[in-house]
Amino acid sequence: MIGEQHIETAIARGIISRDQAAQLRALAAVPAAPFGEASDPDDERFRLIGGFNDVFVTVGIVLLVSALFGLSSTLGFGIAFVIVALVAAWGLSEVFARHLRLALPAIALSLMFACAGGLAAYMIANSALQATGAAEAGRPLPISLLLGLGAAATAALHRWRFRVPIDTAIIAAGLACALMGAFEFAAPDWTKAHKALLLAGMGTVILAAAIRIDATDTLRVTRRSDVAFWLHLLAAPMLVHAVSSLLFGPATELGVPQALGILALFAVFGLIAVVLDRRALLVSGLSYAGLAIGYLLSERLSKDVSLSLTLLGLAALVLLLSAQWRSLRRAALLALPLGGVRQLVPPAS
Repeated sequence: MIGEQHIETAIARGIISRDQAAQLRALAAVPAAPFGEASDPDDERFRLIGGFNDVFVTVGIVLLVSALFGLSSTLGFGIAFVIVALVAAWGLSEVFARHLRLALPAIALSLMFACAGGLAAYMIANSALQATGAAEAGRPLPISLLLGLGAAATAALHRWRFRVPIDTAIIAAGLACALMGAFEFAAPDWTKAHKALLLAGMGTVILAAAIRIDATDTLRVTRRSDVAFWLHLLAAPMLVHAVSSLLFGPATELGVPQALGILALFAVFGLIAVVLDRRALLVSGLSYAGLAIGYLLSERLSKDVSLSLTLLGLAALVLLLSAQWRSLRRAALLALPLGGVRQLVPPAS
């Protein structure tokens, strides 16, 4: 069996580079896939469920959350039950996330802990402001600011202890929510007029962070790939919604030029998704592409027929992309002048 000493000797003799050695170590840290199921970066795999036991435990967690919040609303002891939810989420995470390492329950507990933390921060801050009379003296702090900061802080604590991949995305979402709330508090009129621009900026930053994390594991064999997956999943709807709104206005005010522009934007997002080997941008853009196709068809056909044809067209597009994904990536990576970007994305398979 090849050990660490063999790898260091191979580096010293120039057989492999240090980057290749790092990739070998990362590959060795991941359990081998069953025979015939070798990992492929194009598959965009991530840990969500290991068996039906994951589902069973997650159902129990959902029932626990429902019971806690039901009691809090019925008995009127909100802050006490939120603290109970924090303690319960932490204790259950010790068992199911840290010890048993069940993926789906770990995700559910991460969300439970962050949501409870956000609510606790809001309740505590609100109580403090009311006790000091600050709430009546001036404008109250936006709820999104308090919820976002609380969720981000508790998610950071959860990530430090349990290393659940979705925690990083929850931190990013909490900070984005808090930043939007801070802008609303400091400049409410400007923020209302430029909300899409702010959303696009935050989505771009989160997408850049996801690409940077992906670049450290282009073979997608470590937990960093899962972290990047959740960041892509968060950034994609933010970017698609914001850019579409900035360029073409509200989706309820479509015209033929706007519909064609949305389809062109969907094609651009699709090309970016193919190069990055991440499908989140495509999935997020499907709703806007569907609206645009439906509008163009409704100009010529009846509403019922246009809706059916729109769904048929989207289904054909998704299935075609799924079947030809590897071929499209090979063609895109060969044809596009990517330069240094080529080193940041998985190789064509």
